Amino acid sequence: MSNSELFVSVETLLRIFVFLLYAPVVLISYWKLIPRLSPISKRIATGFLAAQVLVVIVWLEARPTSVFEWWLWHLSREWNISSTLASMQLALVGFAALTTAWLAKARPAWQRLYLVGIGLLFLFLAWDEYFVLHERILTWKRTYAALGAAVAAATGLVAVRSPRRTQIWHICLLTGLAMAAVGAMVFEILPKHCDRLGFLLIDGCLRFYIQEESLEFLGIWLTLVAMLGQFSDAAPMPKPRVRRFLYALPALWILLLFANSLTPRLELRLLAQPAIVQFESGAHLHGYRTSSKGEDFLVWLYSSSPQLDYIGLGYSIHLIDQVSEESVTVRNKWADRRHSFWVFGPDYAPIYRQRIDLEIPPQTSTNRAFWLVLNLWRRKDDKFIPQRILASDHQLLDDTQVVLDELVIPAASTAMPPDVSLARFDNGFALAAVDLPERARPGEILAIPFSWRSDIDGQEDYTQFLHLGHQESGAWWVYDQQPLGPRLPTRLWYNGLIDRETWQVPLPADLAPGQYKVFTGLYRQNDLERVPASDADGMPFLDGRVPLGSLTIER
Repeated sequence: MSNSELFVSVETLLRIFVFLLYAPVVLISYWKLIPRLSPISKRIATGFLAAQVLVVIVWLEARPTSVFEWWLWHLSREWNISSTLASMQLALVGFAALTTAWLAKARPAWQRLYLVGIGLLFLFLAWDEYFVLHERILTWKRTYAALGAAVAAATGLVAVRSPRRTQIWHICLLTGLAMAAVGAMVFEILPKHCDRLGFLLIDGCLRFYIQEESLEFLGIWLTLVAMLGQFSDAAPMPKPRVRRFLYALPALWILLLFANSLTPRLELRLLAQPAIVQFESGAHLHGYRTSSKGEDFLVWLYSSSPQLDYIGLGYSIHLIDQVSEESVTVRNKWADRRHSFWVFGPDYAPIYRQRIDLEIPPQTSTNRAFWLVLNLWRRKDDKFIPQRILASDHQLLDDTQVVLDELVIPAASTAMPPDVSLARFDNGFALAAVDLPERARPGEILAIPFSWRSDIDGQEDYTQFLHLGHQESGAWWVYDQQPLGPRLPTRLWYNGLIDRETWQVPLPADLAPGQYKVFTGLYRQNDLERVPASDADGMPFLDGRVPLGSLTIER
């Protein structure tokens, strides 16, 4: 190490940064801004500043003894103490703006409208801060940057037309927004620095998330001070009910977040398909629901697990071909903890709701049966370890994969005239056409194309039979299989289905030559009862057997 280089620890650098950030901002605020606030506004501003300083200090100085403690105080993690405090602070900015707009009746309408807009915006940001709504917006950074620029422009216009004594609050608001934007947009993209930072030698890697979160924390606190300043000017001595309302807002926001954590329980009771699946991780799947989204599928999972055990878990949803048992597509997602509530501790087991969007590849085969399969995994030392299933009331493919549901991707079909049906079955299926060969030989493979249509959504499994009756001896030969083969069982047929399957029927080598009458039909698999059928004119076929014609078996 040369004389011009200085060795310093990462922890020391972070402490220096936090001190250099907070010290001047706090000193200037308590010199120029806080004395202008009303007593209740002073207490609120001081309380939130003390709370965020405490959170930052605990994260810098504490040595967590468990993964749960590490997550609980982490500045850049979601659904923990720091994100709750940040959300509460944003919410208070919004409520303070709305309260000011309500009380400042002497102000021009355009100023009050501005305050209403600021209030609604910050309430949305508060909800987004906790529930990370922006993750669903691909261009959220550009959207939020444009929104911030619009707010800055509107604030500048309002400041120009406002009395001089209130302009300091607009400047404070713009400063806070700028600090939050720098933290969110700039520090987030800075690469980590290892071993060296300029002339400083570092004993590790410096990551900038603490600087990012500290800037955002302090920036939003300045916006809170700015809005409390607007409130103090509008109501220097607010009525007791207004004071009680402002004091109660943090607790009300906590209650709102807690109430939201209970919504998965309500959805589980009202909307979900029940399930009982126990994983070795301690997680339990209690229910699920699925729906289509265009050509893709949405899956909601409702599970419970102690908060400590839920950290580091992830879900995978596979679409697996029932015949080949190959995975067609898969979607992996980390376990979503937004419905946890840290105040109850690591052993608290809330109901978590997990949404997974499963994109179906365009080349995926249609009119084919698939399984929706779930497996749970945990990351450990950069490995993703599947979690064994200890108990399940659903079908398992192996000891880590449980079948949630089965589905079929409908094919685009052209309408078929109803009067071309060879046979109509009482269950809503129709045999549209059969191309029966005229001749065959014993031991050959007899190819018979069957065309089917369905006018209902299937509910049960049916088997199709093929009967060959020797006209001279009266002997019968029987062959059964599913109408469209194993690729699409009848329980998955859908209204509007039109499809064709060519049977490959292996004729016995000792099949007697001669003329055979050929019949087909359907029977239910659960009770072996035949389904009544009729011709295109509505005349029923005897014993549910549809005559297909004659087949000559040659020597």
